[in-house]
Amino acid sequence: MEIKELIDLYQLRKEEKERGILEFLEGNGRKFMVIQRTPTEMYGACNSIEQVYRNNIANVERSLGFEWTDELPYLEPWIGVGVYATAFGGVYKWREDNAPDTYYTYHKIDEVKNVEYPDYRKSPIMQMVLDCIDYMKEKTLGQIPISCTDTQSPCDTATLILDTSEFFTACYTHEEIIFDFMKKVTDLIIEFSKVQGERIGQDLWIRPGHIMVSSTAYRGLSISDDNMAVCSPKINQKVVFPYDQMLADAFDGLAIHSCGNWAKTMQRLGLMHNVLMIDCAVSKACDPTPNFPSEVREAMKGKGIITKVRVGSELEEILPQVEALADPDLKLIIELAYSEENAERNYKAVKEKLLELYP
Repeated sequence: MEIKELIDLYQLRKEEKERGILEFLEGNGRKFMVIQRTPTEMYGACNSIEQVYRNNIANVERSLGFEWTDELPYLEPWIGVGVYATAFGGVYKWREDNAPDTYYTYHKIDEVKNVEYPDYRKSPIMQMVLDCIDYMKEKTLGQIPISCTDTQSPCDTATLILDTSEFFTACYTHEEIIFDFMKKVTDLIIEFSKVQGERIGQDLWIRPGHIMVSSTAYRGLSISDDNMAVCSPKINQKVVFPYDQMLADAFDGLAIHSCGNWAKTMQRLGLMHNVLMIDCAVSKACDPTPNFPSEVREAMKGKGIITKVRVGSELEEILPQVEALADPDLKLIIELAYSEENAERNYKAVKEKLLELYP
């Protein structure tokens, strides 16, 4: 499809869906969404800006041609998960057939004591992110929204810079070093996210971004915080939440993804301010250690936080999970695993069930 045709199709879908998306995000009546995403290579090999762009455009084209979802696609300068780690000296191992691996720089806690705050301009990967934004913006004539790159949380990023076992041990033995280190990582995330936003442009910057239902008229920053699922309550409260809160304050909201079973941690999100949305899984088709639907409901209802839940593609599994999740005090996004054969059936069946549960 020629780029002008793609832009025209995007504008058509935007007219159909954008108002409903924003009404849901802002809490104006609509209580649920059902989304379904077509297969994508966006989170695989990303060895050049042209490759990242092609992956993005292929995803947008497939998504816009797919009827059975309530959301709109957007562009993302996705260049692996170690973007921020590279500024602290982390090294990428590039692979032709998959995403790059990130190798941490430091092995001992003393090595990050008074670690120097990095200049993002000296990170080739961070410059690649900015160049990618420029390239995508130019190629799409500034007509398709762009999010920030995949932002690993301060804690996740810290364990891509410093050996993970050493980091968690030091949370108990060397608190002051950890706090200083985490503050520097967080400050860099804030600084570079704002740089990305300025590069994208206010009218084109879609938020909260990465894997979340988003809008250029919304707010916040999306982070991946997988360590949240394995941290103890004490470490989450002392080491994770305070720095995530700094991000929420800087961007007027935060959307949080974590893999794994983290329902008990979800219960504690009320300790934070301005958490907008979370993403989790309740099916083994999406995560080998999923959450229990009823535990997600009990953890999240009444908090005013949009709860995006990934389920499988088999209706006999999905519908009971939807029943267990639904609650009048829970704004719910059901993300269906893609099934080419059953996409229409699954979308319609889940939508019908939610209309029963949210009269």
